[in-house]
Amino acid sequence: MAGFINLEDSPMFQKQVFSLEGTSDELKDRCQKLYKGVKKFMGALGEASTGVSAFADSLEEFGAGHDDPVSVSIGGPVISKFINTLRELSSYKEFLRSQVEHVLLERLTNFMTVDLQEAKESRRRFDKAVHSYDQAREKFVSLKKNTRGDIVAELEEDLENSKSAFEKSRFNLECR
Repeated sequence: MAGFINLEDSPMFQKQVFSLEGTSDELKDRCQKLYKGVKKFMGALGEASTGVSAFADSLEEFGAGHDDPVSVSIGGPVISKFINTLRELSSYKEFLRSQVEHVLLERLTNFMTVDLQEAKESRRRFDKAVHSYDQAREKFVSLKKNTRGDIVAELEEDLENSKSAFEKSRFNLECR
């Protein structure tokens, strides 16, 4: 059995895998907290944009007319400039909200749902391949000397196939 021990699947490798799993779990938690913060920020930006726009509307109703003598007497032209500035601020806030959604939130969501999940799936496939390889190795090692050649060949082929699957899943795990 000692001849079949894979040195690359050492305790140091297993320790590194567990460390990376811990790091990925921590990263997922941090991403979820960032996700919640981004959602709150987007909501606040949306409300701020709506509030500024509503305030600009009420100012306009109050006295931004250029033809109305009362509006001119209370500073209508100055209020009009202020209203235009408020509308620009509202549109910038809405633009910022949409950019935060597109640039940050969508990418963060994609990272959490695709990349981190694929890393976990890669680990599951690796564990399954290790188990399969261990079983094939045990079957092959437990053969008696007088076992028929066709059975030996079949188990040897099974061992090679499971070793190949193990190496492939190990490589995929290391590449993630």
